[in-house]
Amino acid sequence: MGQGCGKVPVVRMKRNRQSLAFRYRILLMGVILSLLGCSSRTIKKPISPLPSVRVLRVRKEPVQPFLKTFGTLTYTRKADVYSSQEGIMETLRVEEGDRVTEGQVLATLSKEKLLISREQATATVSCREALLDLATEKLFEGYRSVEARILAMEKAEAELAQKGREYTHLSEVWETKQKLFQAGGIPGGDLETIRTQYFKSKTDWEQAARDLEIQRIGFRDEDLVKAGYSLPGSKAERIELLKELGTRTLKVERDVAQGELSIARAELHRIELLLFETEIRSPLSGIVSQRAIEMGEKVSPDTLLFSIYDPVSLYALVEVHERDLPRIQIGQVAQVHLEPFNPITTLSGTVHLLAPYLNPQSRSIQVRILLDSSFNTGTLLQVLPGMFVRVTIPTGTIAKIIRIPESALLFEERLVRNGTENANNTTPGDSSTVFIVRNATLFKSAVLLGDRMEGKVEVRSGIEEGDRIVLNPTRTLKEGEQVEVME
Repeated sequence: MGQGCGKVPVVRMKRNRQSLAFRYRILLMGVILSLLGCSSRTIKKPISPLPSVRVLRVRKEPVQPFLKTFGTLTYTRKADVYSSQEGIMETLRVEEGDRVTEGQVLATLSKEKLLISREQATATVSCREALLDLATEKLFEGYRSVEARILAMEKAEAELAQKGREYTHLSEVWETKQKLFQAGGIPGGDLETIRTQYFKSKTDWEQAARDLEIQRIGFRDEDLVKAGYSLPGSKAERIELLKELGTRTLKVERDVAQGELSIARAELHRIELLLFETEIRSPLSGIVSQRAIEMGEKVSPDTLLFSIYDPVSLYALVEVHERDLPRIQIGQVAQVHLEPFNPITTLSGTVHLLAPYLNPQSRSIQVRILLDSSFNTGTLLQVLPGMFVRVTIPTGTIAKIIRIPESALLFEERLVRNGTENANNTTPGDSSTVFIVRNATLFKSAVLLGDRMEGKVEVRSGIEEGDRIVLNPTRTLKEGEQVEVME
Protein backbone atom coordinates (compact mmCIF):
# COMPACT_ATOMS: atom_id res chain seq x y z
CA MET A 1 0.00 0.00 0.00
CA GLY A 2 2.91 2.31 0.58
CA GLN A 3 4.79 1.60 -2.70
CA GLY A 4 3.18 4.40 -4.70
CA CYS A 5 3.28 7.15 -1.95
CA GLY A 6 6.29 6.32 0.28
CA LYS A 7 7.79 3.52 2.43
CA VAL A 8 6.51 2.62 5.97
CA PRO A 9 9.20 1.28 8.29
CA VAL A 10 8.62 -2.28 9.41
CA VAL A 11 8.82 -2.85 13.14
CA ARG A 12 9.38 -6.26 14.52
CA MET A 13 6.78 -7.44 16.95
CA LYS A 14 8.03 -8.14 20.39
CA ARG A 15 6.30 -9.80 23.18
CA ASN A 16 6.48 -6.67 25.32
CA ARG A 17 3.01 -5.09 25.09
CA GLN A 18 4.19 -1.59 25.72
CA SER A 19 6.63 -1.71 22.90
CA LEU A 20 3.94 -3.15 20.69
CA ALA A 21 1.47 -0.36 21.48
CA PHE A 22 4.15 2.23 20.86
CA ARG A 23 4.99 0.74 17.52
CA TYR A 24 1.30 0.67 16.55
CA ARG A 25 1.03 4.37 17.21
CA ILE A 26 4.10 5.06 15.11
CA LEU A 27 2.74 2.90 12.30
CA LEU A 28 -0.62 4.67 12.37
CA MET A 29 1.03 8.04 12.20
CA GLY A 30 3.11 6.89 9.18
CA VAL A 31 -0.02 5.71 7.37
CA ILE A 32 -1.77 9.03 7.99
CA LEU A 33 1.26 10.96 6.80
CA SER A 34 1.45 8.76 3.65
CA LEU A 35 -2.21 9.36 2.81
CA LEU A 36 -1.74 13.08 3.19
CA GLY A 37 1.30 13.03 0.84
CA CYS A 38 -0.55 11.07 -1.94
CA SER A 39 -3.50 13.41 -1.88
CA SER A 40 -1.16 16.39 -2.40
CA ARG A 41 0.31 14.85 -5.65
CA THR A 42 -2.88 14.64 -7.77
CA ILE A 43 -1.85 15.05 -11.65
CA LYS A 44 -3.98 17.29 -13.89
CA LYS A 45 -4.55 16.04 -17.51
CA PRO A 46 -3.25 18.67 -20.11
CA ILE A 47 -5.52 19.99 -22.87
CA SER A 48 -4.28 18.73 -26.38
CA PRO A 49 -3.70 21.53 -29.11
CA LEU A 50 -5.28 21.50 -32.64
CA PRO A 51 -3.19 19.91 -35.45
CA SER A 52 -1.35 22.48 -37.53
CA VAL A 53 -1.49 22.32 -41.37
CA ARG A 54 0.20 24.36 -44.07
CA VAL A 55 -2.18 25.47 -46.83
CA LEU A 56 -1.89 26.92 -50.32
CA ARG A 57 -4.47 29.16 -51.93
CA VAL A 58 -5.38 27.82 -55.37
CA ARG A 59 -4.56 30.17 -58.28
CA LYS A 60 -4.76 29.81 -62.04
CA GLU A 61 -1.44 30.28 -63.76
CA PRO A 62 -0.45 30.61 -67.44
CA VAL A 63 1.05 27.35 -68.65
CA GLN A 64 2.17 26.12 -72.04
CA PRO A 65 1.94 22.35 -72.36
CA PHE A 66 5.20 20.75 -73.35
CA LEU A 67 6.94 17.45 -73.62
CA LYS A 68 10.25 16.82 -71.90
CA THR A 69 12.56 14.02 -72.89
CA PHE A 70 16.26 13.33 -73.26
CA GLY A 71 18.61 11.92 -75.87
CA THR A 72 21.96 12.37 -77.56
CA LEU A 73 23.40 14.47 -80.35
CA THR A 74 24.28 12.89 -83.67
CA TYR A 75 25.50 14.17 -87.02
CA THR A 76 23.25 14.86 -89.99
CA ARG A 77 26.01 14.50 -92.57
CA LYS A 78 28.82 11.95 -92.28
CA ALA A 79 31.05 10.29 -94.83
CA ASP A 80 33.43 7.34 -94.65
CA VAL A 81 36.28 7.82 -97.13
CA TYR A 82 37.64 4.83 -99.10
CA SER A 83 40.12 4.46 -101.94
CA SER A 84 38.76 3.47 -105.35
CA GLN A 85 41.86 1.37 -106.10
CA GLU A 86 44.68 -0.56 -104.55
CA GLY A 87 47.88 1.24 -103.73
CA ILE A 88 50.46 2.24 -101.15
CA MET A 89 49.69 5.21 -98.90
CA GLU A 90 52.34 7.75 -99.83
CA THR A 91 51.38 10.87 -97.86
CA LEU A 92 48.94 11.83 -95.10
CA ARG A 93 47.93 15.48 -94.96
CA VAL A 94 45.34 15.63 -92.15
CA GLU A 95 44.91 14.30 -88.63
CA GLU A 96 41.89 13.59 -86.43
CA GLY A 97 40.20 16.81 -85.34
CA ASP A 98 41.34 18.82 -88.38
CA ARG A 99 38.79 20.90 -90.25
CA VAL A 100 38.63 20.14 -93.96
CA THR A 101 36.74 21.57 -96.92
CA GLU A 102 34.94 19.73 -99.67
CA GLY A 103 37.45 18.58 -102.30
CA GLN A 104 40.49 19.06 -100.06
CA VAL A 105 43.25 16.46 -100.50
CA LEU A 106 43.48 14.26 -97.41
CA ALA A 107 46.16 11.79 -98.57
CA THR A 108 47.87 10.48 -101.71
CA LEU A 109 48.66 7.02 -103.08
CA SER A 110 51.72 5.96 -105.05
CA LYS A 111 51.17 6.32 -108.84
CA GLU A 112 54.30 5.20 -110.71
CA LYS A 113 52.58 2.23 -112.40
CA LEU A 114 49.69 4.43 -113.45
CA LEU A 115 52.07 6.93 -115.04
CA ILE A 116 53.57 4.15 -117.18
CA SER A 117 50.10 2.94 -118.12
CA ARG A 118 49.15 6.46 -119.13
CA GLU A 119 52.11 6.67 -121.53
CA GLN A 120 51.10 3.37 -123.14
CA ALA A 121 47.48 4.47 -123.42
CA THR A 122 48.53 7.79 -124.95
CA ALA A 123 50.57 5.98 -127.62
CA THR A 124 47.65 3.67 -128.36
CA VAL A 125 45.36 6.64 -128.82
CA SER A 126 47.80 8.23 -131.28
CA CYS A 127 47.97 5.01 -133.30
CA ARG A 128 44.19 4.65 -133.39
CA GLU A 129 43.82 8.25 -134.48
CA ALA A 130 46.16 7.60 -137.43
CA LEU A 131 44.21 4.48 -138.42
CA LEU A 132 40.98 6.45 -138.26
CA ASP A 133 42.45 9.16 -140.49
CA LEU A 134 43.51 6.48 -142.98
CA ALA A 135 40.09 4.84 -142.97
CA THR A 136 38.41 8.22 -143.39
CA GLU A 137 40.65 9.07 -146.37
CA LYS A 138 39.91 5.71 -147.94
CA LEU A 139 36.20 6.40 -147.52
CA PHE A 140 36.51 9.76 -149.21
CA GLU A 141 38.52 8.07 -152.01
CA GLY A 142 35.75 5.52 -152.29
CA TYR A 143 33.18 8.31 -152.73
CA ARG A 144 35.31 9.75 -155.53
CA SER A 145 35.69 6.34 -157.15
CA VAL A 146 31.95 5.79 -157.09
CA GLU A 147 31.38 9.20 -158.64
CA ALA A 148 33.93 8.38 -161.37
CA ARG A 149 32.23 5.04 -161.97
CA ILE A 150 28.84 6.68 -162.26
CA LEU A 151 30.27 9.15 -164.76
CA ALA A 152 31.89 6.28 -166.67
CA MET A 153 28.53 4.48 -166.83
CA GLU A 154 26.84 7.62 -168.08
CA LYS A 155 29.55 7.93 -170.76
CA ALA A 156 29.15 4.27 -171.68
CA GLU A 157 25.40 4.72 -171.93
CA ALA A 158 25.93 7.68 -174.29
CA GLU A 159 28.41 5.70 -176.39
CA LEU A 160 26.03 2.75 -176.49
CA ALA A 161 23.26 5.02 -177.67
CA GLN A 162 25.54 6.46 -180.36
CA LYS A 163 26.63 3.03 -181.51
CA GLY A 164 23.02 2.00 -181.53
CA ARG A 165 22.13 4.82 -183.84
CA GLU A 166 25.07 4.01 -186.13
CA TYR A 167 24.08 0.38 -186.18
CA THR A 168 20.49 1.29 -187.08
CA HIS A 169 21.67 3.60 -189.86
CA LEU A 170 24.01 1.00 -191.37
CA SER A 171 21.24 -1.58 -191.13
CA GLU A 172 19.07 0.64 -193.31
CA VAL A 173 21.96 1.31 -195.72
CA TRP A 174 22.73 -2.42 -195.89
CA GLU A 175 19.15 -3.27 -196.83
CA THR A 176 19.07 -0.50 -199.47
CA LYS A 177 22.40 -1.55 -201.03
CA GLN A 178 21.22 -5.13 -201.21
CA LYS A 179 18.17 -4.08 -203.20
CA LEU A 180 20.30 -1.90 -205.52
CA PHE A 181 22.77 -4.72 -206.04
CA GLN A 182 19.99 -7.10 -206.96
CA ALA A 183 18.70 -4.51 -209.44
CA GLY A 184 22.21 -4.08 -210.86
CA GLY A 185 22.57 -0.58 -209.66
CA ILE A 186 25.87 -1.02 -207.74
CA PRO A 187 28.85 -3.26 -208.22
CA GLY A 188 29.57 -6.14 -205.86
CA GLY A 189 32.58 -4.43 -204.32
CA ASP A 190 30.53 -1.59 -202.93
CA LEU A 191 28.07 -4.06 -201.44
CA GLU A 192 30.87 -5.92 -199.71
CA THR A 193 32.20 -2.68 -198.23
CA ILE A 194 28.79 -1.78 -196.83
CA ARG A 195 28.43 -5.33 -195.49
CA THR A 196 31.71 -5.07 -193.63
CA GLN A 197 30.75 -1.71 -192.09
CA TYR A 198 27.35 -3.09 -191.08
CA PHE A 199 28.67 -6.12 -189.22
CA LYS A 200 31.42 -4.05 -187.52
CA SER A 201 28.84 -1.55 -186.30
CA LYS A 202 26.70 -4.41 -185.00
CA THR A 203 29.66 -5.93 -183.19
CA ASP A 204 30.66 -2.59 -181.66
CA TRP A 205 27.09 -1.97 -180.45
CA GLU A 206 26.80 -5.39 -178.87
CA GLN A 207 30.23 -5.04 -177.20
CA ALA A 208 29.33 -1.62 -175.82
CA ALA A 209 26.11 -3.08 -174.36
CA ARG A 210 28.07 -5.87 -172.67
CA ASP A 211 30.66 -3.41 -171.27
CA LEU A 212 27.89 -1.22 -169.85
CA GLU A 213 26.24 -4.21 -168.23
CA ILE A 214 29.54 -5.12 -166.58
CA GLN A 215 29.97 -1.56 -165.28
CA ARG A 216 26.44 -1.64 -163.84
CA ILE A 217 27.12 -4.69 -161.67
CA GLY A 218 26.46 -3.58 -158.05
CA PHE A 219 24.63 -0.46 -159.17
CA ARG A 220 21.53 -2.10 -160.61
CA ASP A 221 18.04 -1.83 -159.20
CA GLU A 222 18.15 -5.41 -157.96
CA ASP A 223 21.42 -4.61 -156.17
CA LEU A 224 19.76 -1.66 -154.36
CA VAL A 225 16.77 -3.77 -153.35
CA LYS A 226 19.01 -6.62 -152.16
CA ALA A 227 21.01 -4.14 -150.04
CA GLY A 228 17.79 -3.01 -148.34
CA TYR A 229 17.23 0.27 -150.13
CA SER A 230 14.02 1.45 -151.73
CA LEU A 231 14.19 2.35 -155.41
CA PRO A 232 14.87 6.06 -155.78
CA GLY A 233 12.40 8.41 -157.35
CA SER A 234 14.89 10.75 -158.98
CA LYS A 235 18.32 10.70 -160.54
CA ALA A 236 19.85 12.69 -157.66
CA GLU A 237 18.49 10.22 -155.08
CA ARG A 238 19.79 7.35 -157.17
CA ILE A 239 23.27 8.84 -157.29
CA GLU A 240 23.31 9.27 -153.47
CA LEU A 241 22.16 5.70 -152.96
CA LEU A 242 24.79 4.43 -155.37
CA LYS A 243 27.49 6.35 -153.47
CA GLU A 244 26.35 4.85 -150.17
CA LEU A 245 26.10 1.38 -151.69
CA GLY A 246 29.51 1.61 -153.33
CA THR A 247 31.28 2.68 -150.08
CA ARG A 248 29.60 0.45 -147.52
CA THR A 249 32.71 -1.61 -146.87
CA LEU A 250 34.90 1.46 -146.54
CA LYS A 251 32.38 3.01 -144.17
CA VAL A 252 32.46 -0.12 -141.98
CA GLU A 253 36.25 0.07 -141.90
CA ARG A 254 36.03 3.72 -140.87
CA ASP A 255 33.51 2.86 -138.12
CA VAL A 256 35.74 0.07 -136.81
CA ALA A 257 38.70 2.44 -136.67
CA GLN A 258 36.55 5.01 -134.88
CA GLY A 259 35.41 2.41 -132.36
CA GLU A 260 38.95 1.31 -131.64
CA LEU A 261 39.94 4.93 -131.12
CA SER A 262 37.05 5.38 -128.68
CA ILE A 263 38.19 2.31 -126.73
CA ALA A 264 41.75 3.64 -126.57
CA ARG A 265 40.55 7.06 -125.43
CA ALA A 266 38.31 5.47 -122.78
CA GLU A 267 41.28 3.52 -121.45
CA LEU A 268 43.35 6.69 -121.31
CA HIS A 269 40.50 8.48 -119.52
CA ARG A 270 40.24 5.59 -117.05
CA ILE A 271 43.94 5.85 -116.26
CA GLU A 272 43.69 9.63 -115.93
CA LEU A 273 40.81 9.16 -113.50
CA LEU A 274 42.80 6.62 -111.49
CA LEU A 275 45.66 9.08 -111.35
CA PHE A 276 43.28 11.77 -110.12
CA GLU A 277 41.89 9.37 -107.53
CA THR A 278 45.34 8.68 -106.11
CA GLU A 279 44.64 11.97 -104.34
CA ILE A 280 42.10 11.08 -101.64
CA ARG A 281 39.74 14.05 -101.35
CA SER A 282 37.14 15.01 -98.77
CA PRO A 283 33.54 14.52 -99.98
CA LEU A 284 32.25 17.24 -97.65
CA SER A 285 33.33 20.11 -95.43
CA GLY A 286 33.64 19.11 -91.80
CA ILE A 287 35.82 17.55 -89.10
CA VAL A 288 38.06 14.50 -89.45
CA SER A 289 36.66 12.24 -86.75
CA GLN A 290 38.82 9.20 -87.57
CA ARG A 291 42.04 8.44 -89.43
CA ALA A 292 42.24 4.67 -89.89
CA ILE A 293 45.39 4.35 -92.01
CA GLU A 294 49.09 4.93 -91.62
CA MET A 295 51.61 6.11 -94.21
CA GLY A 296 53.19 3.25 -96.15
CA GLU A 297 50.31 0.82 -95.65
CA LYS A 298 48.70 -0.95 -98.59
CA VAL A 299 45.08 -0.01 -99.14
CA SER A 300 42.25 -1.47 -101.21
CA PRO A 301 38.71 -0.36 -102.04
CA ASP A 302 37.54 -2.10 -98.83
CA THR A 303 39.98 -0.21 -96.57
CA LEU A 304 38.48 2.60 -94.47
CA LEU A 305 40.76 5.63 -94.63
CA PHE A 306 38.94 8.52 -92.92
CA SER A 307 35.60 9.40 -91.34
CA ILE A 308 34.34 12.98 -91.66
CA TYR A 309 31.23 14.63 -90.25
CA ASP A 310 29.71 18.09 -90.56
CA PRO A 311 29.86 19.74 -87.08
CA VAL A 312 27.63 22.66 -88.02
CA SER A 313 24.58 20.50 -88.72
CA LEU A 314 23.54 18.14 -85.90
CA TYR A 315 20.49 16.17 -84.83
CA ALA A 316 19.17 15.69 -81.31
CA LEU A 317 18.09 12.06 -81.31
CA VAL A 318 15.34 11.39 -78.73
CA GLU A 319 12.70 8.77 -77.93
CA VAL A 320 9.00 9.69 -77.55
CA HIS A 321 6.46 7.32 -76.03
CA GLU A 322 3.55 6.29 -78.22
CA ARG A 323 1.02 8.00 -75.93
CA ASP A 324 2.65 11.34 -76.76
CA LEU A 325 2.71 10.88 -80.53
CA PRO A 326 -0.48 12.91 -81.16
CA ARG A 327 1.28 15.93 -79.62
CA ILE A 328 4.36 15.75 -81.86
CA GLN A 329 4.42 17.10 -85.41
CA ILE A 330 7.16 17.81 -87.93
CA GLY A 331 8.15 21.48 -87.81
CA GLN A 332 7.52 22.00 -84.09
CA VAL A 333 10.05 24.22 -82.33
CA ALA A 334 12.18 22.56 -79.65
CA GLN A 335 14.70 23.67 -77.05
CA VAL A 336 17.78 21.48 -76.60
CA HIS A 337 19.59 21.85 -73.26
CA LEU A 338 23.21 20.76 -72.86
CA GLU A 339 25.04 20.05 -69.63
CA PRO A 340 25.51 23.20 -67.52
CA PHE A 341 29.32 23.06 -67.69
CA ASN A 342 29.18 23.55 -71.48
CA PRO A 343 29.71 27.15 -72.69
CA ILE A 344 26.62 26.65 -74.87
CA THR A 345 23.75 25.58 -72.62
CA THR A 346 20.68 25.93 -74.84
CA LEU A 347 20.15 25.43 -78.57
CA SER A 348 17.03 25.81 -80.65
CA GLY A 349 15.82 23.37 -83.28
CA THR A 350 12.81 21.93 -85.06
CA VAL A 351 11.28 18.48 -85.25
CA HIS A 352 12.65 17.23 -88.57
CA LEU A 353 11.86 13.52 -88.74
CA LEU A 354 9.58 11.01 -87.01
CA ALA A 355 10.66 7.40 -87.44
CA PRO A 356 7.99 5.41 -89.33
CA TYR A 357 8.18 2.48 -86.91
CA LEU A 358 7.60 1.83 -83.21
CA ASN A 359 10.07 0.10 -80.90
CA PRO A 360 8.07 -2.86 -79.52
CA GLN A 361 10.18 -3.06 -76.34
CA SER A 362 10.04 0.59 -75.26
CA ARG A 363 6.76 1.45 -77.04
CA SER A 364 8.40 4.61 -78.37
CA ILE A 365 9.53 6.08 -81.65
CA GLN A 366 12.72 7.85 -82.58
CA VAL A 367 12.46 11.61 -83.24
CA ARG A 368 15.18 13.66 -84.92
CA ILE A 369 15.37 17.34 -84.02
CA LEU A 370 17.46 19.41 -86.42
CA LEU A 371 19.48 21.99 -84.51
CA ASP A 372 19.85 25.51 -85.84
CA SER A 373 23.39 25.79 -87.21
CA SER A 374 24.54 28.73 -85.10
CA PHE A 375 27.27 26.85 -83.23
CA ASN A 376 30.68 25.31 -83.90
CA THR A 377 31.56 28.17 -86.23
CA GLY A 378 35.01 28.71 -84.73
CA THR A 379 38.04 26.49 -84.42
CA LEU A 380 37.00 25.26 -80.95
CA LEU A 381 34.23 22.67 -81.03
CA GLN A 382 31.71 23.15 -78.23
CA VAL A 383 28.88 20.89 -79.40
CA LEU A 384 29.84 17.33 -80.34
CA PRO A 385 28.01 14.20 -81.49
CA GLY A 386 27.36 11.85 -78.58
CA MET A 387 26.65 14.61 -76.03
CA PHE A 388 23.74 14.01 -73.65
CA VAL A 389 20.94 16.56 -74.00
CA ARG A 390 17.56 17.30 -72.48
CA VAL A 391 14.85 18.39 -74.90
CA THR A 392 11.73 20.49 -74.33
CA ILE A 393 9.05 20.55 -77.05
CA PRO A 394 6.09 22.95 -76.59
CA THR A 395 2.97 21.05 -77.62
CA GLY A 396 0.23 23.69 -77.40
CA THR A 397 -0.70 27.31 -76.76
CA ILE A 398 -0.41 29.13 -73.43
CA ALA A 399 -3.56 28.81 -71.29
CA LYS A 400 -4.48 29.58 -67.65
CA ILE A 401 -5.09 26.41 -65.65
CA ILE A 402 -5.13 25.29 -62.04
CA ARG A 403 -1.92 23.57 -61.05
CA ILE A 404 -1.07 22.37 -57.57
CA PRO A 405 2.04 20.74 -56.10
CA GLU A 406 2.00 16.95 -56.24
CA SER A 407 2.68 17.06 -52.49
CA ALA A 408 -0.92 18.26 -51.98
CA LEU A 409 -2.34 14.89 -53.04
CA LEU A 410 -3.25 12.57 -50.20
CA PHE A 411 -0.29 10.46 -49.22
CA GLU A 412 -1.90 7.08 -49.88
CA GLU A 413 -3.11 8.18 -53.34
CA ARG A 414 -0.04 9.90 -54.74
CA LEU A 415 1.18 8.52 -58.03
CA VAL A 416 4.81 7.57 -58.00
CA ARG A 417 6.77 9.05 -60.88
CA ASN A 418 8.56 6.52 -63.05
CA GLY A 419 11.88 8.32 -63.20
CA THR A 420 11.65 9.61 -66.80
CA GLU A 421 11.68 13.23 -67.84
CA ASN A 422 8.27 12.97 -69.48
CA ALA A 423 6.06 15.75 -68.16
CA ASN A 424 2.98 13.62 -68.64
CA ASN A 425 3.76 10.52 -66.61
CA THR A 426 0.15 9.55 -66.15
CA THR A 427 -2.72 9.34 -68.51
CA PRO A 428 -4.90 12.49 -68.33
CA GLY A 429 -8.08 11.61 -66.48
CA ASP A 430 -6.52 9.97 -63.41
CA SER A 431 -8.18 10.95 -60.16
CA SER A 432 -6.93 11.63 -56.62
CA THR A 433 -8.00 13.43 -53.43
CA VAL A 434 -6.95 16.62 -51.63
CA PHE A 435 -7.90 18.27 -48.30
CA ILE A 436 -9.69 21.62 -48.56
CA VAL A 437 -9.77 23.87 -45.49
CA ARG A 438 -12.99 25.80 -44.85
CA ASN A 439 -13.57 27.57 -41.51
CA ALA A 440 -10.56 25.74 -40.05
CA THR A 441 -12.18 22.40 -40.88
CA LEU A 442 -10.85 19.71 -43.22
CA PHE A 443 -12.93 18.50 -46.16
CA LYS A 444 -11.93 15.84 -48.65
CA SER A 445 -12.38 16.66 -52.34
CA ALA A 446 -11.93 14.27 -55.27
CA VAL A 447 -9.98 15.91 -58.11
CA LEU A 448 -9.55 14.99 -61.78
CA LEU A 449 -5.89 15.25 -62.79
CA GLY A 450 -4.30 16.29 -66.05
CA ASP A 451 -0.69 16.69 -67.16
CA ARG A 452 2.20 16.67 -64.70
CA MET A 453 5.02 19.14 -65.17
CA GLU A 454 7.98 19.98 -62.97
CA GLY A 455 6.53 18.66 -59.71
CA LYS A 456 3.09 20.13 -60.30
CA VAL A 457 -0.07 18.52 -61.59
CA GLU A 458 -2.97 20.05 -63.51
CA VAL A 459 -6.37 19.84 -61.79
CA ARG A 460 -9.26 19.78 -64.24
CA SER A 461 -12.11 19.54 -61.72
CA GLY A 462 -12.73 19.16 -57.99
CA ILE A 463 -11.34 22.48 -56.72
CA GLU A 464 -11.83 26.11 -57.68
CA GLU A 465 -9.60 29.14 -57.77
CA GLY A 466 -9.40 30.62 -54.27
CA ASP A 467 -9.77 27.31 -52.40
CA ARG A 468 -7.20 26.57 -49.73
CA ILE A 469 -5.65 23.11 -49.96
CA VAL A 470 -3.40 21.31 -47.48
CA LEU A 471 0.22 20.77 -48.43
CA ASN A 472 1.89 17.51 -47.43
CA PRO A 473 -1.16 16.00 -45.70
CA THR A 474 -0.28 13.26 -43.18
CA ARG A 475 -2.00 9.98 -42.47
CA THR A 476 -3.35 11.28 -39.14
CA LEU A 477 -5.53 14.00 -40.67
CA LYS A 478 -9.25 13.17 -40.82
CA GLU A 479 -12.12 14.75 -42.70
CA GLY A 480 -14.15 17.05 -40.45
CA GLU A 481 -11.23 17.63 -38.10
CA GLN A 482 -10.53 21.13 -36.78
CA VAL A 483 -7.04 22.37 -37.66
CA GLU A 484 -4.78 25.30 -37.13
CA VAL A 485 -4.07 26.92 -40.53
CA MET A 486 -0.64 28.18 -41.58
CA GLU A 487 -0.34 29.99 -44.94
